[in-house]
Amino acid sequence: LPGDAVAPVADFSRVAGFVLGVVPAGPNLLVVRTTIGTAQSVALEIDHSRWPEVVGTISGDDTIFVATDTARRQRAVADRLRAIFDV
Repeated sequence: LPGDAVAPVADFSRVAGFVLGVVPAGPNLLVVRTTIGTAQSVALEIDHSRWPEVVGTISGDDTIFVATDTARRQRAVADRLRAIFDV
């Protein structure tokens, strides 16, 4: 039953080494570059993190757009992602 489902939990260790860079694009958008074919996996872990400042993600093959609710929080998310992925 849908009510019995357990919410997924982020596990960034599953996608370690996939992120090549994180750069801002305007005040509320981050561009996350990944190795080819891994963007969807990284975006899924970001979504599973349920960080309140992340409004949503869109991923392609090697690029993710991460939308944040404010410019200040965009910087915090960028710093967090850079620390997690050591980029």
